[in-house]
Amino acid sequence: MPRYNCVTTHTARRSGITNMYLTHKYTILQMMHVSGHKTQKTFMDYIKLSSDEIADEVDAIANGAKADVF
Repeated sequence: MPRYNCVTTHTARRSGITNMYLTHKYTILQMMHVSGHKTQKTFMDYIKLSSDEIADEVDAIANGAKADVF
């Protein structure tokens, strides 16, 4: 089966929210409003971050590149 047949609207929604998070253009509250999550914990559990993406977040915080990630 081709991969594109495996993609559902939920997959697209989750990927879209994750990509919004990774742009750092929106606050978590803005993204939670779009996604419909009521708590930050459920939102963070919902988005899919790879180990590399998490490491980049930690590095950015440690080096002062971003003042507020969460």
